[in-house]
Amino acid sequence: MIGARFLWTAACWFAFLSLLHSQQPAASPLDWSSFRRQVLDHHPLALQADLQRDLAAAALLRARGGFDPQTYADFSVKAYGGKNYYQYGEAGVKWPTWAGLEVKGAYQQARGEYLNPERQLPAAGQAVVGVEWAVGQGLLFDERRAALRQGKIGLEQAAAEWSAARNDLLFDAAQAYWAWVIADNQLSIYALALEQAQLRLQGLRESVLQGDKPAIDTTESLLQVQTRLLDLNFAQLERQNAALSLAIFLWQPDQQPTLPEALAPAPFLLADTFETDGYETEALVQQARQQHPELRLYAAKARNLEVESRLKLEKRKPQLDLNYNLLGNGWSFFPTATADGPAVLANDIKWGVNFSYPLLNRKARGDWQVTEIKRTQNDQAWRQKRQEVEAKVRQYANELDYYGRQLPLYRDFTANYRLLLEAEIERFRQGESSVFLINAREQRWLDAQIKYLKVLGDYRKAKIGLRWAAGIAGEF
Repeated sequence: MIGARFLWTAACWFAFLSLLHSQQPAASPLDWSSFRRQVLDHHPLALQADLQRDLAAAALLRARGGFDPQTYADFSVKAYGGKNYYQYGEAGVKWPTWAGLEVKGAYQQARGEYLNPERQLPAAGQAVVGVEWAVGQGLLFDERRAALRQGKIGLEQAAAEWSAARNDLLFDAAQAYWAWVIADNQLSIYALALEQAQLRLQGLRESVLQGDKPAIDTTESLLQVQTRLLDLNFAQLERQNAALSLAIFLWQPDQQPTLPEALAPAPFLLADTFETDGYETEALVQQARQQHPELRLYAAKARNLEVESRLKLEKRKPQLDLNYNLLGNGWSFFPTATADGPAVLANDIKWGVNFSYPLLNRKARGDWQVTEIKRTQNDQAWRQKRQEVEAKVRQYANELDYYGRQLPLYRDFTANYRLLLEAEIERFRQGESSVFLINAREQRWLDAQIKYLKVLGDYRKAKIGLRWAAGIAGEF
């Protein structure tokens, strides 16, 4: 009888110590740092965010192309009935400038029996140097300058969109990661608890065979095994679903998704020495006001609309364009001169004026009013978003503070239940306790571990939530 009781007690102690000192799997666990790096480096949404910045850089390059010099050439010939009616050719370059002034240099040739008198040129051809200047609409601002400024703003907007995409992606990934870690840890705890209950049932059956315990005592231990099996089955389901959710965020460098069954083991949270992190809430609020990507998007949109408003305001002015061209004899300019020098403004020139203005100008006025309304709408949405961001930061800061204060309590709570279980096992070894009391103590310790595990996960979720609310979750 003594031998049977010793065997049964030894089995309890073996299972208990296995639960206390469970070994990590041989494979390296998928820790948060490695997971975070893999998500930001290989997830399609992160790669799309990188492409968004490239797209903005390409748009800026296109806008700068509005100020590129442009070469051109035109050549036309008409011959009919054995006669050379005309040959006309022109080649040159045009160069738009930031001041709305377009500089032109060209060379023209014209010959033929039936050449239009207006197109008569010197026998050596004619070089032309001229300018075209918008002195009304377009003098201070025009489409090219607006496109260039909006292209530069687009770079800032793309950088904000890049940060926002990574910020949201990592927040969603963190929720899936910590849910998976908790589910995996919970499964490990229930598996060890089932092993312990099975060993206890086996030891009790040996005691019944030896006549040391009544047979009815095995019923309670059997119920404990069945309860543990139900808990384990449910934990397996949660772990499988959590692994499926996690695998969505894990992609390989070759852009192949990671299969759930190929996941590395999760780190065991209860084995870590845990210390809470300190955050200065007001400092994060100030940082969010200045750097939150969604607020930066509103700021970029405001600057974009400001450029658009200035362009629409410019459109309300009359169209008045001046052009002035110096005409050469071949490549020689100023063939006509006076005693005071070349008659640059009077002779051997071609100039003109173009003017237009809608009498009511309702289109330009309406376009400008629409833009101003959009600016007001953006400012109102910007203020609303700023309040939402600040509230989110404070909410997650409150959660983090709450879980940070709860963690030491749950840690001590779990440790004290473990001490009670150890004491109950020692009392049973001395014949002063029962299987019922051991099961009850063990159940409370098991519940305490699960609660402590979930609070650890909630703390880490609140931690990444705080960084997400501040707009810095995607930063390293």
